[in-house]
Amino acid sequence: MAKTARRVLFVAYYFPPRGGAGVQRSLKFVKYLRELGWEPTVLTTEYPPRSQAYDKTLLDEVPQGTRIVEIKSKESVFVRMAERGLGRLTGFFLRPDAAVTWVRSAMPAARALHRDTPFDAVYTSVQPWSAALVGLLLKRERAVPWVSDFRDPWTDSLHLEWPTRLHWQADRRLESMYLQGADMTLVVTPTMRDEFLAAHPQIAPEKIRVVYNGFDEEDFSAAPADDDGVFTVVFTGRFQHDHGTAAGTLRSRLRERLTYKPRPVVLETHSPIYFLRALAALLEQRKELRGKVRVVFAGTIGKGNMALAENLGLSGIVEDAGYLPHTRAVALVKSADALLLPMFSTPNPAERVAYASGKVFEYLAAGKPILALTQAGDARDLAIESGLGIAVPPRDVSAISSAIETLYKYWEHPAQAPSPRDGFIARFTRRKIAEQLAETLNETQATGGAR
Repeated sequence: MAKTARRVLFVAYYFPPRGGAGVQRSLKFVKYLRELGWEPTVLTTEYPPRSQAYDKTLLDEVPQGTRIVEIKSKESVFVRMAERGLGRLTGFFLRPDAAVTWVRSAMPAARALHRDTPFDAVYTSVQPWSAALVGLLLKRERAVPWVSDFRDPWTDSLHLEWPTRLHWQADRRLESMYLQGADMTLVVTPTMRDEFLAAHPQIAPEKIRVVYNGFDEEDFSAAPADDDGVFTVVFTGRFQHDHGTAAGTLRSRLRERLTYKPRPVVLETHSPIYFLRALAALLEQRKELRGKVRVVFAGTIGKGNMALAENLGLSGIVEDAGYLPHTRAVALVKSADALLLPMFSTPNPAERVAYASGKVFEYLAAGKPILALTQAGDARDLAIESGLGIAVPPRDVSAISSAIETLYKYWEHPAQAPSPRDGFIARFTRRKIAEQLAETLNETQATGGAR
């Protein structure tokens, strides 16, 4: 007789049919947990078909019979408020984020689910930051063992901002409550772990564990596209900065004065600005390459970034493919000759940056050269250690231009291209990452939430 799987309440505000990078970690965990001895019940939001990133095809990866409980949120209301310039009001009054209104509806559902058939553990995917409240409350009220999973830095974030320093301090205290309350906190990079421990020295180091993002081998099983005879550089995801739409405007200067950021950041490096300038410089120097080079951006690109490409004379070379379903995005990555990886940076180039999204690992799985426009940090380390990365200071246009030329030579002469370190890359399959979560749940459940 088969052993009965243990049950985990899997709290994931971002979950299919919502698309985008934010759902992939949770989706792949749910995909593999059942065969690892855990039966997840997913607690998430409704996401209507009319929404921009709707991707129903992702639900095909959810094991048949998995229970998904959708709780309606007020997200669309807050999106409309932000579009009308009222987003600051929600940020000021709804803490730690607007999803706290969803938690107020999700908690009764979580309690009822646990009352009907008790869970052996609760897992919370963070962000939104409010989602962890479900785990915190179930731990306090029902002593349910709790694993909290931070997909991004929070109060040490490089790109988040707070209405006031008091708001940041309140979130810092809540962050500490989460870290102390959880039986185990997962983070996605070593630098994230170091930053959490430095900010909260009262937390025992063994209570924070690194579980990287990864790639799903099944996503890469199809044959790659045939070579079309054009050197193609691909980016998939979301550029966090849109050229010319924020910096220097009166509104942005006023916003900077009225918000609090705990750390200085150079947001524009998480954009194609310096890459595009470097490409334009290379094509001006080597005019014979024009017509042999193509750049494809897929995801949230920004009108300002595409306008810059046009102003630099790159029309017809740079293509905005828009949002693509995940299967098509993976196919595009596999068809690339080189992959573009721009990241956040700071004024101090020696400072480590704690970001390495799921996109990094899909780039590794593709086995193609990676142009990593990054300073020291986890994304740079992964690109270099994989054997695929050419790491360049993110604002050095001359060095980026030389790197593009090198990548072009690799395309012309594949024998000279770097070889992937397959053993290193194989560590990051989604199944192996899910095994680490299952092991963590096993350990946490064995203690009975008594840490």
